[in-house]
Amino acid sequence: MALVLYTGNELVGLFSPEVREKGMEIFNRIPGTLLKFLDEKKIIKKVLFKDDILAIGKIMGTEKQKDLNNFKKSLRDSIKSRFRQSNVTEIQPEDFSEDITAHYRDQSRSWAKPGEKLSTIVRYTKEYQVKNLQQWTKVHAYVYIHIIEECENNWFGNNNYKFGYDLSIELTGISIDTAKALKFSQLVAQGTVLDSIRAIEAQTTLTWNDL
Repeated sequence: MALVLYTGNELVGLFSPEVREKGMEIFNRIPGTLLKFLDEKKIIKKVLFKDDILAIGKIMGTEKQKDLNNFKKSLRDSIKSRFRQSNVTEIQPEDFSEDITAHYRDQSRSWAKPGEKLSTIVRYTKEYQVKNLQQWTKVHAYVYIHIIEECENNWFGNNNYKFGYDLSIELTGISIDTAKALKFSQLVAQGTVLDSIRAIEAQTTLTWNDL
Protein backbone atom coordinates (compact mmCIF):
# COMPACT_ATOMS: atom_id res chain seq x y z
CA MET A 1 0.00 0.00 0.00
CA ALA A 2 1.75 3.18 -1.15
CA LEU A 3 0.59 6.43 0.42
CA VAL A 4 0.03 8.38 -2.78
CA LEU A 5 -2.44 11.19 -3.41
CA TYR A 6 -5.72 9.89 -2.14
CA THR A 7 -9.20 11.30 -1.79
CA GLY A 8 -10.76 10.61 1.58
CA ASN A 9 -14.21 11.07 0.08
CA GLU A 10 -13.63 7.96 -2.03
CA LEU A 11 -12.99 5.94 1.09
CA VAL A 12 -15.67 7.26 3.43
CA GLY A 13 -18.21 7.08 0.60
CA LEU A 14 -18.20 3.32 1.10
CA PHE A 15 -19.69 3.73 4.57
CA SER A 16 -23.18 4.63 5.75
CA PRO A 17 -23.98 8.36 6.12
CA GLU A 18 -23.76 8.31 9.92
CA VAL A 19 -20.14 7.10 9.70
CA ARG A 20 -18.86 9.49 7.06
CA GLU A 21 -18.33 12.71 9.02
CA LYS A 22 -16.28 11.09 11.77
CA GLY A 23 -14.67 8.81 9.22
CA MET A 24 -13.43 11.77 7.20
CA GLU A 25 -11.99 13.41 10.31
CA ILE A 26 -10.18 10.20 11.22
CA PHE A 27 -8.83 9.86 7.68
CA ASN A 28 -7.53 13.44 7.71
CA ARG A 29 -5.66 12.80 10.97
CA ILE A 30 -4.25 9.29 10.34
CA PRO A 31 -4.67 8.56 6.60
CA GLY A 32 -1.97 5.92 6.26
CA THR A 33 -2.84 4.10 9.46
CA LEU A 34 -6.52 4.00 8.57
CA LEU A 35 -5.84 2.67 5.07
CA LYS A 36 -3.67 -0.08 6.48
CA PHE A 37 -6.23 -0.89 9.19
CA LEU A 38 -8.94 -1.32 6.53
CA ASP A 39 -6.60 -3.37 4.31
CA GLU A 40 -7.26 -0.93 1.46
CA LYS A 41 -6.26 -1.95 -2.06
CA LYS A 42 -6.27 0.17 -5.16
CA ILE A 43 -7.89 -1.09 -8.34
CA ILE A 44 -6.50 -0.15 -11.75
CA LYS A 45 -7.50 -2.58 -14.48
CA LYS A 46 -8.26 -2.47 -18.18
CA VAL A 47 -9.94 -5.17 -20.23
CA LEU A 48 -9.88 -5.10 -24.04
CA PHE A 49 -11.36 -7.71 -26.35
CA LYS A 50 -13.28 -8.48 -29.50
CA ASP A 51 -16.07 -10.98 -29.89
CA ASP A 52 -18.96 -12.07 -32.08
CA ILE A 53 -22.51 -13.03 -31.16
CA LEU A 54 -24.61 -15.11 -33.53
CA ALA A 55 -28.36 -15.20 -33.13
CA ILE A 56 -31.42 -16.22 -35.09
CA GLY A 57 -33.57 -13.32 -36.22
CA LYS A 58 -36.80 -14.85 -34.91
CA ILE A 59 -35.34 -15.24 -31.43
CA MET A 60 -33.81 -11.78 -31.38
CA GLY A 61 -37.01 -10.06 -32.47
CA THR A 62 -38.27 -8.38 -35.63
CA GLU A 63 -37.35 -5.21 -37.48
CA LYS A 64 -40.28 -3.47 -35.76
CA GLN A 65 -39.56 -4.65 -32.24
CA LYS A 66 -36.03 -5.27 -31.11
CA ASP A 67 -35.50 -7.98 -28.49
CA LEU A 68 -32.01 -7.84 -27.06
CA ASN A 69 -32.33 -10.43 -24.29
CA ASN A 70 -30.16 -12.94 -26.12
CA PHE A 71 -27.67 -10.21 -26.98
CA LYS A 72 -27.47 -9.29 -23.29
CA LYS A 73 -27.02 -12.90 -22.16
CA SER A 74 -24.32 -13.60 -24.73
CA LEU A 75 -22.54 -10.35 -23.87
CA ARG A 76 -22.65 -11.27 -20.18
CA ASP A 77 -21.09 -14.68 -20.84
CA SER A 78 -18.41 -13.12 -23.01
CA ILE A 79 -17.51 -10.48 -20.40
CA LYS A 80 -17.54 -13.15 -17.68
CA SER A 81 -14.98 -15.20 -19.59
CA ARG A 82 -12.71 -12.20 -20.17
CA PHE A 83 -12.99 -11.07 -16.56
CA ARG A 84 -11.90 -14.52 -15.44
CA GLN A 85 -8.88 -14.39 -17.74
CA SER A 86 -7.94 -10.88 -16.53
CA ASN A 87 -8.62 -11.62 -12.84
CA VAL A 88 -11.34 -8.99 -12.54
CA THR A 89 -13.26 -10.01 -9.42
CA GLU A 90 -14.41 -6.66 -8.06
CA ILE A 91 -17.59 -6.35 -10.11
CA GLN A 92 -20.06 -8.69 -11.77
CA PRO A 93 -20.30 -9.13 -15.57
CA GLU A 94 -24.09 -8.76 -15.27
CA ASP A 95 -23.69 -5.13 -14.24
CA PHE A 96 -21.94 -4.30 -17.50
CA SER A 97 -24.09 -6.42 -19.80
CA GLU A 98 -27.23 -4.80 -18.35
CA ASP A 99 -25.92 -1.25 -18.71
CA ILE A 100 -24.36 -1.73 -22.15
CA THR A 101 -27.56 -3.29 -23.49
CA ALA A 102 -29.67 -0.45 -22.06
CA HIS A 103 -27.46 2.17 -23.73
CA TYR A 104 -27.42 0.21 -26.98
CA ARG A 105 -31.21 -0.12 -26.97
CA ASP A 106 -31.57 3.65 -26.56
CA GLN A 107 -29.17 4.42 -29.39
CA SER A 108 -30.17 1.70 -31.86
CA ARG A 109 -33.91 1.65 -32.45
CA SER A 110 -34.19 -0.47 -35.60
CA TRP A 111 -32.78 -3.73 -36.96
CA ALA A 112 -30.30 -3.94 -39.77
CA LYS A 113 -32.09 -4.91 -42.96
CA PRO A 114 -31.04 -8.05 -44.88
CA GLY A 115 -27.57 -7.50 -46.31
CA GLU A 116 -27.04 -4.36 -44.20
CA LYS A 117 -24.56 -3.52 -41.44
CA LEU A 118 -25.26 -0.98 -38.71
CA SER A 119 -22.52 0.55 -36.58
CA THR A 120 -23.18 1.89 -33.08
CA ILE A 121 -20.73 3.29 -30.54
CA VAL A 122 -21.71 3.26 -26.88
CA ARG A 123 -19.58 5.00 -24.28
CA TYR A 124 -20.37 5.88 -20.70
CA THR A 125 -18.89 6.23 -17.23
CA LYS A 126 -20.49 4.90 -14.10
CA GLU A 127 -19.66 4.27 -10.47
CA TYR A 128 -20.30 0.80 -9.10
CA GLN A 129 -20.33 -0.19 -5.43
CA VAL A 130 -20.28 -3.81 -4.34
CA LYS A 131 -20.34 -5.19 -0.80
CA ASN A 132 -19.86 -8.89 -0.15
CA LEU A 133 -18.46 -11.16 2.56
CA GLN A 134 -14.86 -10.54 1.50
CA GLN A 135 -14.64 -6.89 0.54
CA TRP A 136 -16.36 -3.58 -0.02
CA THR A 137 -15.56 -2.15 -3.42
CA LYS A 138 -16.08 1.14 -5.21
CA VAL A 139 -14.96 1.45 -8.82
CA HIS A 140 -15.34 4.05 -11.52
CA ALA A 141 -15.79 2.38 -14.88
CA TYR A 142 -15.24 3.85 -18.33
CA VAL A 143 -16.89 1.68 -20.96
CA TYR A 144 -16.43 1.94 -24.72
CA ILE A 145 -17.99 -0.53 -27.12
CA HIS A 146 -18.23 -0.42 -30.90
CA ILE A 147 -21.03 -2.73 -32.04
CA ILE A 148 -21.52 -3.92 -35.61
CA GLU A 149 -24.94 -5.40 -36.27
CA GLU A 150 -25.23 -7.41 -39.48
CA CYS A 151 -28.19 -9.19 -41.05
CA GLU A 152 -27.55 -12.01 -43.50
CA ASN A 153 -29.37 -12.02 -46.82
CA ASN A 154 -30.12 -15.52 -48.07
CA TRP A 155 -32.63 -17.11 -50.42
CA PHE A 156 -34.45 -19.01 -47.68
CA GLY A 157 -35.51 -15.90 -45.80
CA ASN A 158 -34.02 -17.23 -42.57
CA ASN A 159 -31.82 -14.21 -42.03
CA ASN A 160 -29.52 -14.57 -39.05
CA TYR A 161 -28.37 -11.55 -37.10
CA LYS A 162 -24.71 -11.28 -36.16
CA PHE A 163 -23.24 -8.88 -33.64
CA GLY A 164 -19.54 -8.16 -33.50
CA TYR A 165 -17.96 -5.72 -31.11
CA ASP A 166 -14.79 -4.18 -29.75
CA LEU A 167 -15.12 -3.60 -26.03
CA SER A 168 -12.93 -1.68 -23.60
CA ILE A 169 -13.59 -1.51 -19.86
CA GLU A 170 -11.33 0.59 -17.64
CA LEU A 171 -11.69 0.29 -13.87
CA THR A 172 -10.21 2.53 -11.20
CA GLY A 173 -11.18 2.40 -7.56
CA ILE A 174 -10.60 0.89 -4.14
CA SER A 175 -11.54 -2.10 -2.04
CA ILE A 176 -11.41 -2.63 1.72
CA ASP A 177 -11.74 -5.72 3.87
CA THR A 178 -15.34 -6.35 4.95
CA ALA A 179 -14.54 -7.43 8.51
CA LYS A 180 -12.30 -4.38 9.01
CA ALA A 181 -14.95 -2.07 7.54
CA LEU A 182 -17.57 -3.40 9.95
CA LYS A 183 -15.14 -3.02 12.86
CA PHE A 184 -14.42 0.59 11.86
CA SER A 185 -18.14 1.36 11.67
CA GLN A 186 -18.57 -0.07 15.16
CA LEU A 187 -15.70 2.02 16.56
CA VAL A 188 -17.10 5.21 15.07
CA ALA A 189 -20.62 4.48 16.31
CA GLN A 190 -19.58 3.69 19.88
CA GLY A 191 -16.85 6.25 20.55
CA THR A 192 -15.41 9.64 19.78
CA VAL A 193 -12.98 10.41 16.99
CA LEU A 194 -10.11 10.29 19.47
CA ASP A 195 -11.29 6.96 20.89
CA SER A 196 -11.46 5.52 17.37
CA ILE A 197 -7.99 6.78 16.48
CA ARG A 198 -6.50 5.25 19.63
CA ALA A 199 -8.16 1.89 18.93
CA ILE A 200 -7.00 1.88 15.30
CA GLU A 201 -3.43 2.86 16.18
CA ALA A 202 -3.32 0.17 18.88
CA GLN A 203 -4.06 -2.46 16.23
CA THR A 204 -2.06 -1.03 13.33
CA THR A 205 1.60 -0.15 12.92
CA LEU A 206 2.93 1.66 9.86
CA THR A 207 6.31 0.64 8.46
CA TRP A 208 8.56 2.26 5.87
CA ASN A 209 7.10 -0.12 3.29
CA ASP A 210 3.72 1.53 3.85
CA LEU A 211 5.02 5.02 3.04
